[in-house]
Amino acid sequence: MGDDWSVARTKRTQEDRWQPVFYETARGERPAWGFLTGEKTPIDVRIELLTTVRAVLQVGPPRFPTSTQRWRLMHKPASKKEVDLSGICEARDKHSNKLYRLFCVIDRNAPAHGLALPSLVLLGGVVKPARTEAPQSEYRRIDRYRKDYQATHRVALGRGGAEWWPDVGPDMS
Repeated sequence: MGDDWSVARTKRTQEDRWQPVFYETARGERPAWGFLTGEKTPIDVRIELLTTVRAVLQVGPPRFPTSTQRWRLMHKPASKKEVDLSGICEARDKHSNKLYRLFCVIDRNAPAHGLALPSLVLLGGVVKPARTEAPQSEYRRIDRYRKDYQATHRVALGRGGAEWWPDVGPDMS
């Protein structure tokens, strides 16, 4: 009985593997990487956001709860004047009355356009004061990244293993 369980478990984990990738613009920029490693994102925030991303990947993005403090699925806005980010997920963190959001899109079909595994595509990020909405211009930027990714499937390649993650400490590489 133990052998059957091991085979089933191995098969399931192989089928449920996901990878993180950074969306890349036509100019070779990686907005999510820039957000995570930039001056506006302190190391503590970077660690928290990437810890959330890692947890989502371990469970599998389709199965991870999408209404937690740390991971949310965006919904259609109440007003037609607002940008529709429905279908985009956000890793979330709060430090010093600032909210940090790392926007991602789930791509189950990534292997069909050349990636090794289904992918969690990191699009870009936003910093905003607590209890406020980000400007619609920021949401339009994230929506442009999503639409460009969906049209081109362009991601940053050649970054694997410990080199992939921004510097977050020894246990995260």
